[in-house]
Amino acid sequence: MLPWWGWLLLWSVLVLGGGVVVFLRLRSLWRSVRALSAEVSRAGRVVAELEAALERSPAVHPPDTAVAQAPRTLLRQYRSERARQRADRSARRAARMPAWARVD
Repeated sequence: MLPWWGWLLLWSVLVLGGGVVVFLRLRSLWRSVRALSAEVSRAGRVVAELEAALERSPAVHPPDTAVAQAPRTLLRQYRSERARQRADRSARRAARMPAWARVD
């Protein structure tokens, strides 16, 4: 059994240790809150800059979606684009081919 001063010393150490732990946790929380508020204010400045740039830029209209266009028009566009890509590929292939293998 501990004498009365041993119990007093034990509880004093426990209370002081708990106080130190609480202090360290609160200090960590305070630093996190300060960092978060700095990040939020920086994000606010970025959003304000983006809104100002958006107001300065000319109005951009989004392109028509495929849902609003006629299917025949889309098919025609698709086929013309595929034909252009095919022609570009064959031109690149012909340019890479050695002179002795070309058929002109």
